[in-house]
Amino acid sequence: METDAESFFALVEALGIGLLIGIEREKSTHTTGEGSSAGVRTFAMASLIGAISMMTGGVPLLAAAVVVVGAARIVLVAQHADPTAGLTTSLALFAVVLLGALTTETTLLALGVALIIASLLAAREVLHGFSRTILTAAELRDGLILGVSALVILPVLPDVEYGPGGALNPRDLFVIVVLVMLIGAAGHISTRVVGARLGLPVSGFLSGFVSSTATIAALGRRAVEKPEDAKSAAAGATLSSVSSLVQIGIILLALSPAMFAAGIPLLFVTGLAAGLHGAAIIFLTLRREAKPTVLELPSQVFSVKGAVNFALIVATVMLISATLNDYFGNAAILVTVTLAGLVSTNSATVALASLVAAGQIAPIDGALPLAAALSANTVVRIWIAMRSGEPSFRRAVSSGLVLQLAALWVAWWLGGNAWAWIAELSPVMSS
Repeated sequence: METDAESFFALVEALGIGLLIGIEREKSTHTTGEGSSAGVRTFAMASLIGAISMMTGGVPLLAAAVVVVGAARIVLVAQHADPTAGLTTSLALFAVVLLGALTTETTLLALGVALIIASLLAAREVLHGFSRTILTAAELRDGLILGVSALVILPVLPDVEYGPGGALNPRDLFVIVVLVMLIGAAGHISTRVVGARLGLPVSGFLSGFVSSTATIAALGRRAVEKPEDAKSAAAGATLSSVSSLVQIGIILLALSPAMFAAGIPLLFVTGLAAGLHGAAIIFLTLRREAKPTVLELPSQVFSVKGAVNFALIVATVMLISATLNDYFGNAAILVTVTLAGLVSTNSATVALASLVAAGQIAPIDGALPLAAALSANTVVRIWIAMRSGEPSFRRAVSSGLVLQLAALWVAWWLGGNAWAWIAELSPVMSS
């Protein structure tokens, strides 16, 4: 009796799947005038045929049913002048037969797949419009590169540790490459979605996910070219620090939750200072009724060369840091991570988080190198901002960066990291 009940419910679900996809196809083909359409009854029957075939004859009978349904569909399509007419409907009909059979094995999976297929079919206009009018060739190319990197290359890389203390791992390093490309793609997509209405502040914030340093340089040039946009450009340059700090937090959380917990006070206080400063600039800009323009987006979603170079920098820093740590202890990490911060806070962050995750240093010992790396990069950005030929931009951005620098070290001191570091170094100095 239990078997009969299970079979009954499987047939009911198969019928429901056929009706679901059949209704969508009936409505879609009626609206678009697609040829050789199959309606609700055809899809319902096809799904039931798949379920009954699987119940009564197993896989051999299901294969025969698929052949019969496929042959009937081919004959129908062949009667039309366009051999591609109804291709989507043909594939949907073929899928429905298999889904009907799948309901006899796992009803939840069959229903989930049916919902995905129905959603794809219903989103025809949206998908066509996106692929034809919104998605650019460069975005498609970079999307394929990202997909191949994440789904093809990454899984086959060896998960083996090399170098001092196992500091280098090919798979972990390539994860960094993929992560950088993902961050760049996320920033690009966000900017495409926001559009030009919110102007330079939002564009600067989003561009900071790629590079705050590059954003400040680009907006500094915009301020010189269009002095009327200097305040808006300064707001975007300041807010780029916020997104950069958010990115650092994401990297720390992904690679070392313990290091994230130790570094979150520094990132939060510094980001708060940058956010408040940027908000103040925006408020003053709005009071003056300025109309900020949008920062032009690059045609490239992300730079593969930049991502690889970034990973190489990370590998170099990790190798040097691990080597020096073997000989000199944690004091060497402070120097190497600070030097890495001059080039990129992300590379310094990944190297530091990786060392913490590998157990080479304690999370509390990583707070000072993190603060030093952020400080080194902030000094570089101050220097870039001071090179701008527009005085108001130069003053606004550099003062904001100085404020961030002060907030960073206040947070470090109040967090007790200074005392922990002094206590650790005291025995070494006395010896």
